[in-house]
Amino acid sequence: MRGLPVAAALIVVALCAVPLVVHDEYFLHLFIVSGVFVIAVLGLDLIVGYVGQLSLAHAAFFAMGAYTSALLFVRLKWSMWAGLPAAALLVGLIALVLGSVILRTRGHRFIIITVVFAELMKLVATNWVDMTRGFMGLPGLAVPPLWIPGIGTIDITAKSHFYYVVLFAAIVAFLLCRALVRSSVGHKFVLVRENEPLAESLGISAFRYSMIAFVVGAALAAAAGSLYAHYVGFVSPDLFNFSYVTIMLIMVILGGKGTLVGPALGAVIFTFLPELLREASHWRMIVFATILIVATLFMPKGIIFPLITHLVPRNWRLRNARAA
Repeated sequence: MRGLPVAAALIVVALCAVPLVVHDEYFLHLFIVSGVFVIAVLGLDLIVGYVGQLSLAHAAFFAMGAYTSALLFVRLKWSMWAGLPAAALLVGLIALVLGSVILRTRGHRFIIITVVFAELMKLVATNWVDMTRGFMGLPGLAVPPLWIPGIGTIDITAKSHFYYVVLFAAIVAFLLCRALVRSSVGHKFVLVRENEPLAESLGISAFRYSMIAFVVGAALAAAAGSLYAHYVGFVSPDLFNFSYVTIMLIMVILGGKGTLVGPALGAVIFTFLPELLREASHWRMIVFATILIVATLFMPKGIIFPLITHLVPRNWRLRNARAA
């Protein structure tokens, strides 16, 4: 089967209908936030799921994208439409420089360096008060109107309108990552992950392909951070907190790393789940922690993607595997 499967097309249609069905502002807010996380974790899945490098700097790239877009808006009066690509480009270049230093290391050394980098960026955001205003943050970020040829200018400040901007960005990010992992580059990602010495013996540079995943993943995180900054209208050093990279890793690993679909669904589910469990009061964190512990111990391939593959008929999976 070529092109998007029918099921995927139906999902897109259903997602487009969300603002028409969901009238509660709070739940619409959760859909928007989950869409932002989808973009970020797709980039993280390239690094963790396809290349096999556990990067803990991803939340820093997300926060750096938010700060870049916010500073361009506050200092230079750039709109989000200019700030978002600028943030993705700048953070991608920073990831390129950082990757040229750290991607030659492996294991615990790589992980430690990414943690140190994230903490350094948090210190910069906190202490460069003249530029970032420190803990006071950067308020007043606005969502610019959207001009569409033949239609005119659309005000997207309403959640029901901004939702479609995030949905479009998430779909573009998914298609970009899908094209990348299905290309020869993506096949080399997997070979590097599964057997790096073999890949090197075949002339495949683990450093080069790890760099591609690292830079693309960082740029996607920055784009997501830019969207988030303009949506909430405020950025602060709290965006660098370790809890953000933790929840992103949960979305990727429990969703099903190295699948794209799994982390994307994980982003949606693990955005909603903590909020839905909030009604359980004292039981909320216990239930959430139990799910995480059980899944980590007994479902190393994640929860969501393996569940989906078991629900999809086997003959349909085989037809699509042959077509791919």
